[in-house]
Amino acid sequence: MSENLFDVVIAGAGPAGTTAAILLGQAGKRVVLVDRATFPRPVSRIAWLSRHTRNLLEELGLGGDSIETTGFRDVVFHREDFSQSIKPTFEETPGYLIDRSRFDNTLIDRAKDQGVEFMDNSEVSDVTLNESSVTLSLASGGRVEGKLLFLAAGRDTFMLQRVGLTVGAEASPIWTAQVDVVVDTAEVPPEPRVAVILGLDHVGSFGLICQWCKRVSVGIHWMGDRDQMVSKLVHLCQTAHKNDVLPIDVSQQAASATVIRSPAAVALDMDSHVGKHTLAIGDAGGFVTAASNEGVYPAMWSGKLAARVAIEALTSVHSQDALMTFDSAWRMEMADYLRSPHTDIQFLLPLIFSNQPMADRMGAAFFLGENI
Repeated sequence: MSENLFDVVIAGAGPAGTTAAILLGQAGKRVVLVDRATFPRPVSRIAWLSRHTRNLLEELGLGGDSIETTGFRDVVFHREDFSQSIKPTFEETPGYLIDRSRFDNTLIDRAKDQGVEFMDNSEVSDVTLNESSVTLSLASGGRVEGKLLFLAAGRDTFMLQRVGLTVGAEASPIWTAQVDVVVDTAEVPPEPRVAVILGLDHVGSFGLICQWCKRVSVGIHWMGDRDQMVSKLVHLCQTAHKNDVLPIDVSQQAASATVIRSPAAVALDMDSHVGKHTLAIGDAGGFVTAASNEGVYPAMWSGKLAARVAIEALTSVHSQDALMTFDSAWRMEMADYLRSPHTDIQFLLPLIFSNQPMADRMGAAFFLGENI
């Protein structure tokens, strides 16, 4: 085989791809990360991730203060019109707020430390499945070849079809939009605050407001008509400000927010995440939590499982058979975490806002992936 042949080529340098790259690098595998974006990412925005991520970061050698995360416990559930609110209680921090750009850049730096080769500003133009390898053709004219390929380049990619992976039909597509603003005011609390606005429709849509480090982020996760997304986000920003949940009105910025389709829990609808010499992970595989639309932790989790399976496949006489175990592995370990709570949230709203134990159960479902 060519000396330029990598053990694993990973298309996409987000949390899923970099997690897999770090673990494979730790195992002594020859890995290359390929991403069309230019790093370090210049655009910062607030994101949150489950407290379960902390243990995974430890496995990546990023424990302690090596990666910037801020735990939050100040959480409030609100009705859409803010007429009712309640604070769920947690025995410990339910999650962390992060600067997503810094987070991604730190993971990439860690991958480099493990000997992973990194190629940013490299757009993939084609994928070729060979008898014993996979070749990525780059728009620049170059090529990258590996024994295995991990697709971690997001949901809107032609690569899934090129390797023969079918995307499950989403009966109720979820749309998401977010506005992130730096606030030059002392009114933003020094401690992180998170507000979840429930009951935006009769299906299960919700809003999410985070305040941290003189920044506010307002997002909406919508199961209705895509064309209503921006107006709903603008209205949420205005109403939250009028009810003193937001220190300033960011509705003007919200009016230009970008609407994207979320792959929340799409993993559950895909027949398989395994193609010829290929695994689909992260957003590309639909590994996003349905209850809260949180994608960082499940993306990293899928990357961890993929790395484990790949290490086995690379030493197996029947490598494709070893790859096929990924489907059963993630379903056994992740399926319950990904799927939405087995209940009608709209039906529970009166109980959530009048019964503390029910509010606590909703908090555990939203932030920790537990069943109500």
